[in-house]
Amino acid sequence: MRHPLKLRQAARLIAVGSVLVAAPLQARAGAIWSWSYRNPATKISASGTLTTGPLTAGAYPIIAIAGVWNGQSITGLEKVKTCCSPPGWNTNVLVDGEPRLDKGGFAFRAASGLKVNLFFKGGRYAYEIHHGPEVFGGAFVATPGQAR
Repeated sequence: MRHPLKLRQAARLIAVGSVLVAAPLQARAGAIWSWSYRNPATKISASGTLTTGPLTAGAYPIIAIAGVWNGQSITGLEKVKTCCSPPGWNTNVLVDGEPRLDKGGFAFRAASGLKVNLFFKGGRYAYEIHHGPEVFGGAFVATPGQAR
């Protein structure tokens, strides 16, 4: 009669072990982030969600975007290294930690066809509209939401 009890105890230990093993993987999984950017000097405001893949080499790759840029719907993420100034700086990642953008930033399209790159350079946030000048200032915030 003791044998079935030992099997149940072993099954419970295996189940608990599975939870312990799964927890670190969950922490590294991709997520959906809420983000916003505001630059009062230029009256630019943007916000939405970023979907990221797993943490790799200290950064989360951004794989999808939704939201608005100054009242225009954001229609999609630009491919890595395709926007804006030649040769295309966008890396489309969130750096782990604060989190923050890197100097390549992320690039997207707005409903009007406008291409925008939002990035962090020289200790400040900035944006560039396709082939336009870099406009420094403003604040960027990204807050992790649910894991995917």
